[in-house]
Amino acid sequence: MTEINKDSKKIEDDEVMITSSISDLEKMLEGVEQNTNSKFERFFLPALAVFSAIILGFFVIIYSITTDMTRLSNAMDPNMGRNMNSMVKSIEQLAVSVSKMTNSVAYMQKDFDQVNKNMTLIASKLDNLDSISTDLTHVSAKMDTLEPMLINMEEMNKNMTNMQDSMTWMQRDLSIMRASFSKPMSVINKMPFPF
Repeated sequence: MTEINKDSKKIEDDEVMITSSISDLEKMLEGVEQNTNSKFERFFLPALAVFSAIILGFFVIIYSITTDMTRLSNAMDPNMGRNMNSMVKSIEQLAVSVSKMTNSVAYMQKDFDQVNKNMTLIASKLDNLDSISTDLTHVSAKMDTLEPMLINMEEMNKNMTNMQDSMTWMQRDLSIMRASFSKPMSVINKMPFPF
């Protein structure tokens, strides 16, 4: 019996080692399963719920956008195509008008360049006017010196008119005197004088 016990003991020791290691492994696996179950429940399920809520929100947003687009397309004017064509034609005419206006502005620029050249010529001539103005001031100063001479000339003119009046009176007096001498002289003229 002691041999059987020894043999069984040896076998039992090996079995105990194997069984103990398997049981340890089973216990570890059970702990891991419990940990994974608790982690799965803690993280994955809430993440799945949030993801589902986001997808549901996107669906609602896309649905509202499509309904709004449907309403917008129904509210559109059926003559929109014609209006768009007329608007395109108007824009083309506007582009042509703008190009014409650009050409006109270019011609205006050339005209302004010509005006600028003419203004430089006018400015040079105005500079000459400054010299003419100085000459006129000299002439004015000389005219101021001529003013007393003009006054003297005016007095001389008055004296000349007075002299002419005097000559006229003298002529009258002479004619009166001739008339008064002509009567007595006519008597003398009638007398015969021996020569």
